[in-house]
Parts: sequence; structure tokens; C-alpha cells
Amino acid sequence: MLAKSVVISGVKDVRIVEETIDPKDLASGACLIETEVSLISAGTELSRVFGLKKGAAYPVRPGYCSVGRVLAAGDRVTAAKAGDRVLFSGPHSSLQLYDPQKSDGGVLFGLRGETRPVDGAFLMMCWIAMNGILPADVKLGDTAAVLGMGTLGIIAALYYQQMGVDVIALEPVAHRAELAKSMGIRRVLHCQPEEQYEAVMSATGGRGADLVVDAAGLSQSIETGIKIAAKYGQVILMGSPRTDYVTNVTDSFNAIHTKMLTVIGALNRRYPYAEKEGSRLSIQRSLGYIETLLNQKIIDVDRLVSHVIAPTAEALMDAYEGLMHHKDTYTGVVIDWKKEI
Repeated sequence: MLAKSVVISGVKDVRIVEETIDPKDLASGACLIETEVSLISAGTELSRVFGLKKGAAYPVRPGYCSVGRVLAAGDRVTAAKAGDRVLFSGPHSSLQLYDPQKSDGGVLFGLRGETRPVDGAFLMMCWIAMNGILPADVKLGDTAAVLGMGTLGIIAALYYQQMGVDVIALEPVAHRAELAKSMGIRRVLHCQPEEQYEAVMSATGGRGADLVVDAAGLSQSIETGIKIAAKYGQVILMGSPRTDYVTNVTDSFNAIHTKMLTVIGALNRRYPYAEKEGSRLSIQRSLGYIETLLNQKIIDVDRLVSHVIAPTAEALMDAYEGLMHHKDTYTGVVIDWKKEI
């Protein structure tokens, strides 16, 4: 069987490679999955395509938000069977032998019949956004400032609103600020990074925010987050800073100390995939909850998708360039593996 896969061979060198997969090679813990759609991760993939991550090795097979049909399952696979539509953390590829135990993400999640493939692909990104909430100590009456209205920031802001938290969303790109408003976020401040401190102080009567979530993945954004946090506040680092930023850290360290802030690293590896003894939090539990929000359109994926592309090297590079340099028009890009080339 012929498979087509995305490979980043170097900086700005994106290719589609063809390879043969033999179903006889199916291991007992793996599935043979035919991909329907996969979602581009703007943070992780752009860092590789544009060489933002120092020390990154090439070639890289990007992607971890894929949805497809299981064609065959090994005898040790209990999470899915042949014919099931699943969300899995496999790379961008039309067909693959996927073993969750050997995958970087380890996700193999059976989707409900009513869940659309595109919603399933966003389900993974929605899980990542949950990490901006789960490790925080949230109280009734809290104010949360969410920095950056990309996909993760919008979803995190919607979660906090679902919890009854007063959300202040901050975004320097006008189109993304308007998108956040259209998604139902009630208070969105369109302001540049240097204006965000004054904007939050004005919105909170000079008190600051009880919870600050950095969804931008920029060091300058984290510096701002520490500055706008209220006394005894929490700063949750959901994004991953990858580019150099030169500053004097004394003011930030002093603010952490004197305001008695809690700074939380919220990478999406904080919790196990399946429930384990001693912890009720797991990726699997969260995915089930989020799938309901998606199906009820509380999170409306159609508003987040700006482009659906065919799996070609040219279309992929256009998408990467758009997500990197044209944030006013590119928000979410889905690869449709059934789309005619």
C-alpha cells in the first residue's frame, strides 16, 4: 500500500515523500490507519520549518493531530477496532502503522459517530489548551488574562468563561481579536504588547489579573504576564518560547517574589493519557469532555479553520508561510488527505 508523508528536510525545505507500507508488518500493539484529515500545529511545526528551535535535528516528520479510519488493529489493541474513526497523535501521512506506545503523544481515541473529522483533529489542540486551566487553582470571582488569541488562546479563554471566570483576552492582530469576539469571548482587548499592561490595569481597576495565561509562546509575553498578574496570582506558561529575547530579568524576578506569584509550566505532558491510581486527571477523560463541547458548537471549529489544503509540498509551504507571516488571514490549516490534487 502506498503512503504519502510530510517531511521537513531542513529550514524551508518541506517535501511529500512516498513509501510502501505492508499490512503484514502490523505489530500486535499497532493499528493500520488511513488518515482523513490532520491539523497543522502552528507552534511546533513553524519552529522546525523556519529553524526557530535551536539544535533541532532534521529530517522531521511533523504533526500530531490526525483523524482517520482504522483498517486493521493488532490483537493487543483495545482502544479501537477495524472500521473505527479515531483521533491519534501520528504525523501527517495518508497511511501509517501507528503504535500509541511508541508514539510521542500516545493518543488513540475513538471518536463518536456524530463527531466530524475536522472537529476530531481540533480535539487534540483543544486538549493542549486544557493545560492552561487544569494546573491552576481557580476560584469563583477570579479574573483571567489570556495573552494571544491564536487557536490555543481562544480555546483557553472559552474554557475559563465556561467556568464563570471573568476573562480578559489580549491580542495585537486585529483579525484575531475579531475572531475571538466572534467565538463568544466577551471582553477582547486589541492592543500591542507594550500597551497590554495599561490595558489590564485599566480593566481591573489597577489590581491586575488573578490568573494569567501565556498562549503566545513568546518571552516578551511571559514578561508582560508576570507584570500584569495580581498579588498572589498565578502565571501559566502554556506556550513554548523558542526565539531569543534580550531583557533585564530583575524586574520579573522581583515581581514574582514581592507579589508572591506562582509560575506554572503547562506543557501538554503534565498528565497521563489514561487514568492512573492517585490522580483523577487524564488526557482521555478531558478528550471526552471536550468532544461534547465541539459537538455542541460551544467551540465552533468552523470559525477557527481558515484554510483546507491538499497534501502537496507547495500547498504546505504556502500554509507555513501564511501561519508565520500572515496572521491576519491564516488561523487554522487542515490537511485534507482525500482532497484531489
